[in-house]
Amino acid sequence: MSYRVVGTLIALLCLGACDRTPDAAAPAATPASAKAPRQAPLSPDMVSAVSGSKSDAAVDLKFALLSRPEPGRALDIDLAVIPLDRSATIRVIVQNTDGLTITAGQEMTVPRDAEAGVPLIHRVTIVPARDGVFSLSAVALVDTDKSSVTRTFAIPIIVGEGVTPAELTPEAPAAKAD
Repeated sequence: MSYRVVGTLIALLCLGACDRTPDAAAPAATPASAKAPRQAPLSPDMVSAVSGSKSDAAVDLKFALLSRPEPGRALDIDLAVIPLDRSATIRVIVQNTDGLTITAGQEMTVPRDAEAGVPLIHRVTIVPARDGVFSLSAVALVDTDKSSVTRTFAIPIIVGEGVTPAELTPEAPAAKAD
């Protein structure tokens, strides 16, 4: 795959995550247990995670990075899982890519009868290994009485300097020795 194609794909992922449309106010926060997600209003810093699927999967996902991503430093990410169907049980599994290590919050479950449209906040902690452009995947497994659907969301993360122009320039072919 060429560097131009990779650069275009990264740009599309980042643009899709830039939805800053304000959401309707959610009810006040409720006490949260250590394992259960908590209801909370959406932070204005939250953006939509990118999904390649436009299916009716009864779930939406937004995220916010709580600090600037730096190599070797823990980074907290708040996920807002928004159930769209009260009859759905939703399990979200966060998966890392090379260069990112998940240290906490890899899974969460939204129980059946969760209020539709009310965001449930869950914190994921990662540690980036190096500068670069990475993507976490959040896979939502949605089960209702009628169906089971999977929806995958991408969460782009630019660590440190990201990708430098030198890294995008292909190396010059070595001259052949005669």
